[in-house]
Amino acid sequence: MEYEFSGEVVEWRGPSPYHFVPVPHRQASEIKAAAKAVSYGWGMLPTEVAIGSTRWKTSLYQKDDGYWLPLRDSVRKPLGLGPGDPVHVRLTPDLSPRKPRQPPAQRRRPPRPVGSREPVTDDQLRVVPANEASWDDLRAIFDTGGDPGRCWCQRFRMLPLESWASEGPDELAARLRDQTACGDRTASATSGLVGYLDGEPVGWCAVAPRSDHARLLRDFRIPWLGRTEDKTDPTVFALTCFVTRAGYRRRGISRILARAAVAFARDRGARALEGYPDFVDGGFVGTPATFLDAGFAEVSRPGPRRAVMRIDF
Repeated sequence: MEYEFSGEVVEWRGPSPYHFVPVPHRQASEIKAAAKAVSYGWGMLPTEVAIGSTRWKTSLYQKDDGYWLPLRDSVRKPLGLGPGDPVHVRLTPDLSPRKPRQPPAQRRRPPRPVGSREPVTDDQLRVVPANEASWDDLRAIFDTGGDPGRCWCQRFRMLPLESWASEGPDELAARLRDQTACGDRTASATSGLVGYLDGEPVGWCAVAPRSDHARLLRDFRIPWLGRTEDKTDPTVFALTCFVTRAGYRRRGISRILARAAVAFARDRGARALEGYPDFVDGGFVGTPATFLDAGFAEVSRPGPRRAVMRIDF
């Protein structure tokens, strides 16, 4: 079912700007009733959107007992839309029935491959922008248990009062899918890279403008202690997360992705790229060695286990 309405672009005034079109009350009530009828429940609602001849897929956010349509920059900017501009929208929400969610212990996950422990070389790993990968491929990297399947690379992007528990993995996964525009080769996605080994999706790294990470700007002191930085500068990118698929770890995949991220950010207009590695275990933020190997240099060490590393173009 298609819903058509006119609205006005609004901007969420956080440390990083987000643009939305509020869905009028009548259409929002109809969509909400239809979503309940198919047992979709509350949360983000996948939808297809058309503004003029521009079409894309995203998810409606629930806000103030209604829905808001997010306008990502790759759509908004080419259309010349900004806060206060009128816009005519056509929505086709995905109202297909949803299967009951299984308890975590019963959820079927992709098998964990067991193979060689030989280091992977640059010519063996094919690295592509996330919008050139399929969502199933990206999900195979994340949905193998542990923190990646709970966070879906949203730790630094969540808004005030949000957490893994409050939003849930399904909603956080939907956000990552929207950010990456997986499968949409026409999108100018700037959110990350996917690595393939022998045709299998094996690694991910998150690369995006630093100003896109609302929680990084608001709650994390590491990037800012002892520095005078313009937090809203969209030309400084951040390399915030690495995920290697179970069965392929400790083979140097993160190092190759970090090197590819440098060219990825530079080609998209970045004047600098930063990372915030952990000296103790690296974890999902990477190790100093990973960044050094990609040409980064340490610019500050605000704590005993964290550093700010940066490469300027």
